[in-house]
Amino acid sequence: MYRLDVPYREKDTVKALGARWNPVGRFWYCEELTEALKPWYHGAEAAPAGGKTDGAAVRKAAPPASLFLQEELFFGTKPAPSSGGRAAGERTAGEENSLLPGDPSRYKTVSEINGLIADAFFATSLFRRILVKGEVTNFNGVARPHYYFSVKDAKASLPCRLWAETARMALKFKLENGQQVALTGRLEFYEARGEAALIVSEIVNIGAGEAALKLLELKNKLEAEGIFAPEHKKEVPKHPKTVGIITSKDGQAIRDIRAVSLRRDPYVQLLLYHVNVQGKNAVPSILAGIRYMDAVGADTLIVGRGGGSNEDLDAFNDEAVVRAVYAARTPVISAVGHEGHWTLIDFAADLRAATPSEAAEKAVPDVMSDVKRLTQLKAGLDEKMRHQLEKRRLRLATLSARLAGHDPVRLLKERQEKLSREQEKLERFFGEILKTRQDGLKEQAERLLRNMQEAFRLRQMRWELLTVKLNGLSPTAKLVKGFGYITLGGQPLTSAAMAAPGDALTVRVHDGELDAQVTGVRSRKIGEE
Repeated sequence: MYRLDVPYREKDTVKALGARWNPVGRFWYCEELTEALKPWYHGAEAAPAGGKTDGAAVRKAAPPASLFLQEELFFGTKPAPSSGGRAAGERTAGEENSLLPGDPSRYKTVSEINGLIADAFFATSLFRRILVKGEVTNFNGVARPHYYFSVKDAKASLPCRLWAETARMALKFKLENGQQVALTGRLEFYEARGEAALIVSEIVNIGAGEAALKLLELKNKLEAEGIFAPEHKKEVPKHPKTVGIITSKDGQAIRDIRAVSLRRDPYVQLLLYHVNVQGKNAVPSILAGIRYMDAVGADTLIVGRGGGSNEDLDAFNDEAVVRAVYAARTPVISAVGHEGHWTLIDFAADLRAATPSEAAEKAVPDVMSDVKRLTQLKAGLDEKMRHQLEKRRLRLATLSARLAGHDPVRLLKERQEKLSREQEKLERFFGEILKTRQDGLKEQAERLLRNMQEAFRLRQMRWELLTVKLNGLSPTAKLVKGFGYITLGGQPLTSAAMAAPGDALTVRVHDGELDAQVTGVRSRKIGEE
């Protein structure tokens, strides 16, 4: 594997020739060094297995004459090649006229100028290995996965990039803002952004920076006085009417606060006190804003600005500003910087927000969401009520229909009608039965009468016969004809042998009785004449 030194503007050329880019080590390389790729090879060591290095790269040295001419760097034109004994860089009268102000041909594009600067960076050996020390600043505390920060001194700052692969080997401590570090690396220019940055290959911690130490001393001093104590924190009103904002009228912070507040509760009044959030006038401006807003009677104060470097936030670490926040009678929400940036007013404020948008969320209740939610709940409740009412209406209609089928008056009338019909049927039935029974009884009566008459007639005829027979056998009847009935001692005298001469007899005839006495007895046998 051969490592190539390729300027940014030549990347497409080497890529077409078969070179490949290592995104971790951030360099170009090839597996086989061809004649076409040799101009970019300068004997750099081959990358280790996996194609990873410490991130250092060797740039191809271009001919200085094509890069450092004053006309090219500052006027954006290249000198014409020397001819006819004219020295390099000399211009003819016609050329001078072509460079008059306003002539478009004398201007280069931004990309071209940045490309020239990049070539100058790559061609300068001094930039390939730089040793620098300074205080770490603008580090957000998170590697994603690379480290982006700056180092500074009292007059300037330098952006730095520490790639993750290099950090695994070179970074032996926890990187934090305020540390004094010694760095080794190469200086690289990014044409697209027009920025230079130090690509770090080595980093050593040499102690805390002076500014960080002063800030820490001030923090410890104020904390010892109780300015940061939780018991001094005031509660931020849940439903403020007025919110005072101390920030710049031209910054993104006020736009974010206003947008969030309007979205959450458009009826909260926002009062802005314009201040300088950085620079030499920032501290007195912020102090005036806090004192004024505290006096006008706002319910809550928001003090802050959008994100920025540590130097940009210095005004919010000023002791006078911190004490003004602490002394304010109105609850104060600090909104300085983004996550990873803390200032001293964050500790003194009654509530801390990482961003102005978050401060607006904490200061202004989300009434519109509540209203929207209530509206949605009302709509949902209305829909449920309509559904329930429709359901109850249908059930009522069903029950009404069923109840109509069980109406007592109607049922009573139906029962009465049915009873009348049944009564009529019963009367007809009993009438028919009665008539049938009457007819049968009449027939039986007639038959009984006939039978009785016949029986009576038969009995009468028999009676008559028996009467005749009885009369024929009756002693009384015989007595009428001259016969008599003789008794002896009250018993019938049926045989002559029963009487003896001298016995008293009684003879009964049909109209009376006669007393007689037996004077003689003459017996004879039955059958004798």
